[in-house]
Amino acid sequence: MLGRSLLRRVARSPPSLRGQKRLVGGHGSPEEIKEGMAWWKKVTYASLPLVAGCLAINTGLELMHHAHDEEGPVYSYNKIRNKPYPWGKGDCNFFDLKCRRNE
Repeated sequence: MLGRSLLRRVARSPPSLRGQKRLVGGHGSPEEIKEGMAWWKKVTYASLPLVAGCLAINTGLELMHHAHDEEGPVYSYNKIRNKPYPWGKGDCNFFDLKCRRNE
């Protein structure tokens, strides 16, 4: 009974609603898709000089930057050891390569 009433309702609906596709992703006609693709290509090609300029500026700033070879002041509370580390002599951090070379 319910199936028949549903079929009648669909049969009575206007033809424009029966053959309608759901375009969930907002896809349009092939012409619209080509126009959108062409627009994004233009945007991409227009942004490449901007990206290259930012890369050049950042590279220049990085090359002008001085190196931080000197270490900061050594405070008494920086190397508090309550027990030795389980590697080497036990006084060097695992990633402190300068200290570990002197072992």
